[in-house]
Amino acid sequence: MFGLFKKKQPVAAAEPTVKVYLNPLVMLLAGAEKLKGSPLTEAEVLKVKDTAVAVEMPASKAQIFYASLDSKVPVHRLNPNNIWREWQEAREHIE
Repeated sequence: MFGLFKKKQPVAAAEPTVKVYLNPLVMLLAGAEKLKGSPLTEAEVLKVKDTAVAVEMPASKAQIFYASLDSKVPVHRLNPNNIWREWQEAREHIE
């Protein structure tokens, strides 16, 4: 009767989303450090990360997005959850 007793379809589990930075964090940090003229502090690194333009998207779409970018210009990606440690390692290899 009017759909009141229709069997409900199971709801698929939502795919987890991830934050996708539109400009690679490593490039933003390198630019900020060059502008400053000295190494960034941990607080400055976190501020760059927190103010960077990013969007949330499903993990599978993020993987496709990054693969598309990397096919044109491969760029080292920093994990935003370990940004300070990874930046310390990456900055030694930046010219």
